Amino acid sequence: MAVVAAVAVINDKHKALAALTSAALALPGLQAQGATPAAQAEANFQYGHYQESDNRMAVDVYHADFTVPYKDTLELSFSIDRDTYSGATPAFSMPAAMANQLNYDDGVLSLVDIVSAASAGVSAATLTTPAGLNNFQAFKDVYDPGQAQILSTINALKDQAGLSIAPSPSNGTLNFDGMSQAAYGGHANIAATGICADCYAESGFVMGVVSDANPTNHLHQEQNDFAADGVTELYEVAYHNDSSGIYIRAQDGQAFDLKSMRFSAPWSTSSPFVNRRAGAWEILGFSQAQNLSLSSGDGTNYATRAAYKSVNNTSADSFNGIMVLGNDFKNIYAVWIHFIGEPDSFITAGSAYKMRLDDVSYSRLTGADAATIAQYNQQVSAINATQANLFQQLVIDAYRNVLNRMIPPMSSIVQKYQQQPLETRTMPTFSGKYYFDDNTLAFSGGMSEEPDFISNFGSVTLSHEFNNKLSTVSAGYNISSNQITRSTDAAHGAADEHTHGDNDNSPNYQALNETSASHGFNLGFSQILSKNTLFHSSASYTRQNGYLSNPYKYVYIRGEVTPEEYYQIYQGSNGAPINWNAITKLEMVGTELFREVRPDLRNQWSIANRINQYIPSLDASVHFDYRFYADDWGVNSHTAELKWYQSLPMGITVTPSFRYYSQSQAEFFAPYFLAPRADGHYSSDFRLADFGALSGGITFSKQFNKGVTLDAGFEYYTRQSGLKLGGGLDNSYADYSYYMVHGGLNVNLSALSSQSGEHAHHLHHNHGAPLPAGVMFGHMMNTPGELMVGYRYAYTNQTGGMQFGSGTVDDASLLNSACGNYQCASRPSEMSMNMHMLDIMYAPTDWLNLMLMPQIMDMKMSLSNIPGSTASNEHGSGHSSGGLGDTIMTAMFKAFDTSNHHLHVGLGVSAPTGSNEVTVDGQDSLTSQVQDYGMQLGSGTWDFRPSLTYTGQFADWSWGAQMSGIKRMQDRNRVGYALGDAFQSTAWGSYKVLNWLSTSLRGIYSEQGAIKGQFNRSHSLSSTVDHTGNYGGRFWDIGLGLNATLPDGPLAGHNFSIEWLQPIADDFNGHQLEREGTLNATWTFGF
Repeated sequence: MAVVAAVAVINDKHKALAALTSAALALPGLQAQGATPAAQAEANFQYGHYQESDNRMAVDVYHADFTVPYKDTLELSFSIDRDTYSGATPAFSMPAAMANQLNYDDGVLSLVDIVSAASAGVSAATLTTPAGLNNFQAFKDVYDPGQAQILSTINALKDQAGLSIAPSPSNGTLNFDGMSQAAYGGHANIAATGICADCYAESGFVMGVVSDANPTNHLHQEQNDFAADGVTELYEVAYHNDSSGIYIRAQDGQAFDLKSMRFSAPWSTSSPFVNRRAGAWEILGFSQAQNLSLSSGDGTNYATRAAYKSVNNTSADSFNGIMVLGNDFKNIYAVWIHFIGEPDSFITAGSAYKMRLDDVSYSRLTGADAATIAQYNQQVSAINATQANLFQQLVIDAYRNVLNRMIPPMSSIVQKYQQQPLETRTMPTFSGKYYFDDNTLAFSGGMSEEPDFISNFGSVTLSHEFNNKLSTVSAGYNISSNQITRSTDAAHGAADEHTHGDNDNSPNYQALNETSASHGFNLGFSQILSKNTLFHSSASYTRQNGYLSNPYKYVYIRGEVTPEEYYQIYQGSNGAPINWNAITKLEMVGTELFREVRPDLRNQWSIANRINQYIPSLDASVHFDYRFYADDWGVNSHTAELKWYQSLPMGITVTPSFRYYSQSQAEFFAPYFLAPRADGHYSSDFRLADFGALSGGITFSKQFNKGVTLDAGFEYYTRQSGLKLGGGLDNSYADYSYYMVHGGLNVNLSALSSQSGEHAHHLHHNHGAPLPAGVMFGHMMNTPGELMVGYRYAYTNQTGGMQFGSGTVDDASLLNSACGNYQCASRPSEMSMNMHMLDIMYAPTDWLNLMLMPQIMDMKMSLSNIPGSTASNEHGSGHSSGGLGDTIMTAMFKAFDTSNHHLHVGLGVSAPTGSNEVTVDGQDSLTSQVQDYGMQLGSGTWDFRPSLTYTGQFADWSWGAQMSGIKRMQDRNRVGYALGDAFQSTAWGSYKVLNWLSTSLRGIYSEQGAIKGQFNRSHSLSSTVDHTGNYGGRFWDIGLGLNATLPDGPLAGHNFSIEWLQPIADDFNGHQLEREGTLNATWTFGF
């Protein structure tokens, strides 16, 4: 009797949600199947929008699945999931005390966090010199007074040594090999004699910068060679756009002749030697050694200027070699080298520039006998060695003062975010169930693909029913294999970044290319306890191994790199080699900031129990679930969930739910680390912290007569540190909330097709002969009240060479002709587009059909650099975009109709629901650079879409022709442009090979107008795809297709079509990538 009662409940549609079969009992991810095959084919379509608090991460979720039973033993399913996500996500956390440190930014003192301000890329220069730690007030508090004291002592010793040199005519060369500091910021122009603080002195000369109000104004020491012993480092001085130039005068303030110099300023667009500011270098000689107000002038015209030389700096004309100076540079008292129009060190907008100076040849009245000079040089060498030792300890002490700031007990925590670019995850899954006797074999397999993560997975589950089908046991196994990369590894840096030297001494970590795998086992047991009660229990074990870290999460670790090691890095800013692996085994991404490292093995266990209770008096059921989870990372969690399924009149079901979750933290988790860990494992990922969470939601479902069910719901989730069981650490800095709204459509396809006997055959007859998959608006329904749903897929690919008009062009011809008035840096190497469209057609009368066609777009583009280009590639290796496209709404009117000939007119519009402001970084910010025109998801304009279609048929033959067009109804969209108008004509023929299968041959001519206007917001101009003249053209294609219409069985009335379009001729506007072809596929079903 218990079985009879249970089955009665199951078969009652109003009580189906009592869920008294073991097939509906498992928690998400755990399936314990009962031997009850699906009797009818069905399809589901779902959409959800997820949004975190404070406008953090946002996700759009799309899902569709299709299930088909075969006889009584086999059930096959296919599903596709697609998620599009972007927004801000936590990257790391740090003590609040380190987030408010005084720092000089281009001469302006402000409060910043130590990590962000000192982490403009990872290199010796960006971590330490005045681009990094050396820019903090805490560094200067120690360094500046210590420097003044050291220099005062050292300069006095050098002045004393110089007294022994009697004046006499002599020649000499400044080679800068005695430079003992990575940077020099002394103001050499403010005094006529003596050695200035933080200036470099050699052979009676002093070198520094021109004074201005910027305390970070500096020159760089750069290694350029080794001495004959192969160990001693040789140097030159470097200057770029964070300095006021190079100023040299004699220590005694006397005149000298400047004869020649090694002037190195080759034009370069790539890091680390970036010199691509078009202009000129200026070399000024002065009639006096002291020149106080140079930085406030124009850089060219001064009363004390005695000599002048200009050196071009353009892509076609730059200087790199020995420069001989003319007679006007004789008898000068000082020389100043700087970039034209840049007399100070405050960085102005524009491209970067850089030059290096060495081997300055001079002649002056100075010197002495050889023995005296040798003694002098020996004294100066000893003084320089003492200076170097003193400065080493001073810099280390200054770093210690910056890094080891006091962290008060109970210090608050600051969470730092990084922007997640717009990305898309696609996951197709194929699954099936085979039923035999009291057993069910379930299997599934699929692939999840993201730009930086590809997972292949599969599972198999065997379940057995016994005890008169009151009990079910199941056992399952699942496996996944994952490939992990990091999208930011392929990101391109701006060529204008602050760079230091040919050997910038970056760690040059290899791009991430790792793998991981998991093996899972699960056991389940279900028991019908009574006609209204069912109990289910399950247990699982999963073993993960390989790369298990999050490639985008960082950790703040004090002491992993010591002040002494930061000094080694500082020395590397001048080109000295650095053994990064000896400094730290971790991957360094900034000052005190490293990529997280998790163990490469994780064992996970879980036990779950559920009880389902049906309450007849309320026509409702309640589900209560409890799950315990533990792993060997130290994470334990408890989950309790309660759902109430309430049936209401008119086929409505309301389902409120409540969920509580609590977990402990991983043993290697901390918001930040004040000392290194012995095992080398670190994570500050807030998801591994201890916390509690509450969520609640409600779902409404409506059953319609024709086998259609609609549902909509809302869920709210809040993560709170204080909700954790048993209390714990205060991790409230990571608290957040989210909401999710979702809706779904379930269509019982077999129920729909069986409602009217021969209705499926009737529909097929009235709809006419099947159309090629690529033809839209091609047929009409004749019976009032008919409804048709369909899915349309299109894949288009372009790859290979570039074309201009109808001919091919090589990369060399693209350089100066394909990007307007700019030189091209890159061109597309491959472009692909995936379109997913939902077709909904309704016939209110026999002469009018209405269509609604929303679509989802997914596009990718790869680019390659053009050899020989000196322009900066602002695109990097490529882009991707995806999301909702434009929505088409069409009314079709019957113009002529007989049994064999049909003519109808379509009048439609396209609503601009697709974004035409998709940006490179995925952020909705006016400062973000938009992707090119072809990567936008919609036109941004309202478009008129007329069509005229004729179809005919006789016996097994059918044919047709169509003309269609797109007319932009606005001159510009909101970002300044409009796509060109379009026209297409096509004709086809079809032959029925079998009763259910036909083939088609189609010819197509298409014409696409040029883009009008251009982007009115920030966008690249470095590639062919960035220019409006490279869009549109005239195209000829031929299409080959197959069409299947199933006459009977569970899929009666369903139509499947596929077609390949092969390009046969192109006449492009401008320069475009060669077309490879288009694949069209459609499914339709009418009822």
